[in-house]
Amino acid sequence: MTCLRGPGYPIGPKGSERTVIDYRQALDQLARMRPAPYWRCPNTVGNWGIVTAVGFRPRTADELGLLSEKGGDK
Repeated sequence: MTCLRGPGYPIGPKGSERTVIDYRQALDQLARMRPAPYWRCPNTVGNWGIVTAVGFRPRTADELGLLSEKGGDK
């Protein structure tokens, strides 16, 4: 499942969402969000909603299976 919607990744709490085009930038902003990271993604039937992380552990590009240190996802 991907949280890519249109031209980017919608992040932030409801009412304060913003779209971040670059995948790594979206991850960086999510990691710094307080009190918790919020993003929009589809549920099992395809309806898009806001989810809130209960835990967030940054991972390396290698752990995520990304090809390079720059740009979007692979």
